Amino acid sequence: MVPGSGEKTQRINILISKSLEKRLTSAAIKRGISKSAYVRHAIEREFDREQEVKLERAVRELAPLYETDKELTAFTDLDGEDLS
Repeated sequence: MVPGSGEKTQRINILISKSLEKRLTSAAIKRGISKSAYVRHAIEREFDREQEVKLERAVRELAPLYETDKELTAFTDLDGEDLS
C-alpha cells in the first residue's frame, strides 16, 4: 500500500549489499519513483506471484477430480447460457 492511500504504513530497516543498492537506485530512477516505492511494489509483486503459484498448485491437484467426478461438472453444460 502506498503512503497517502489511507492505510497506515510501518517503517522497516533492511540491510542490502552495495551492488544491490546500486541496482535498486538505478531501477527506481528509471521508473521515476523512490527506492521505498520500488521495494513496496516488488514486495507486492512477490506476494501476488506466491498467490498465483498456490492457485496453480490447487488447479493441478484438483484437475483429476474434475475429470473423474461427474457431480463436479454436472452444471458445466449451463456455462455461458443466458438463464434470464
